[in-house]
Amino acid sequence: MVITSIHSELTCLSEVLQQHNELANVSLIHVGLLGCSPTFPTTAIMLQCLELYHQLRRRQSSFSIQAFAKALCSLHNITYVPTFHDQFTMAFDAYLAILREVQTRVDVSLGQSDPNWHLRYGCPACTFKQEDEPPLHPASLKSMDGNNSAKRMANAGYADQRVFQSRYMISPSQVDVFKDDVQLRPGARQQSDSDPASCTDNWKAANSTDENTIRVFEQTGIFLAACRHGMVQTIAEMRHSGELAKYPLATINKLLDMCGNNQAIGTDIGCQLSKTVAASSLCHKAKQCDLRLAVNAFHGHAHNRRCQL
Repeated sequence: MVITSIHSELTCLSEVLQQHNELANVSLIHVGLLGCSPTFPTTAIMLQCLELYHQLRRRQSSFSIQAFAKALCSLHNITYVPTFHDQFTMAFDAYLAILREVQTRVDVSLGQSDPNWHLRYGCPACTFKQEDEPPLHPASLKSMDGNNSAKRMANAGYADQRVFQSRYMISPSQVDVFKDDVQLRPGARQQSDSDPASCTDNWKAANSTDENTIRVFEQTGIFLAACRHGMVQTIAEMRHSGELAKYPLATINKLLDMCGNNQAIGTDIGCQLSKTVAASSLCHKAKQCDLRLAVNAFHGHAHNRRCQL
């Protein structure tokens, strides 16, 4: 059996102890290897090698399997052939499936199997309460904003139809609930003496997504919310659009459902978003939960004085 590793020497393994009726890959796992086929593997990859690529992909998602396979070939001083790409792909998919199953079992054992566990308990500084602790006003501070760097081309990556569970992602169906939310409530916007009307009427965010980008990319960016300690709360994919109102509305809805009352959320257009929430189906929920929307310090200097306080 040929063993692929991150070391410069290519190892040939002649014998692996295999119990009666034991699958080949089970025997290989015992010695730190994972075969490239499910039944009769002739090539195996070291788990350290698979984990190295796993961490590389987490830090640089564009680093392809083909590039990594070619780098391994250079280390072993052999000629790259497309078969190496296929073998590594199959082993890496199996490795990721193993990691997901292990993490699922660990979460069950620790009592963290609830899909919304990280929102309720993920940040100890935000969620852990001492006995007789005086209440804070607001109880938690969060921020949210869109980012147009995380793009994905349209019609790319459709070979894999699997849908993976995520503790952070807000599904497109949950986002689209608020697609026409404000437009379907005409006349719901109401001005009050406390509204920063001059700011919301005169200030407009720059449009960072043009029509060509919307046509070319399926995912034009992400909309992310995090607590004041930098712990990610939610992520929503921005699909075929710029930073529309439905993304912050879906994020606010999720945070209100999971994190409860008395929250303060900072965003670059907090003044305008306050009016949008008031004109949406979240109006009554936001009032009942005492939601506060504010302009973060970085963007506050572009707004009027009321937004900076």
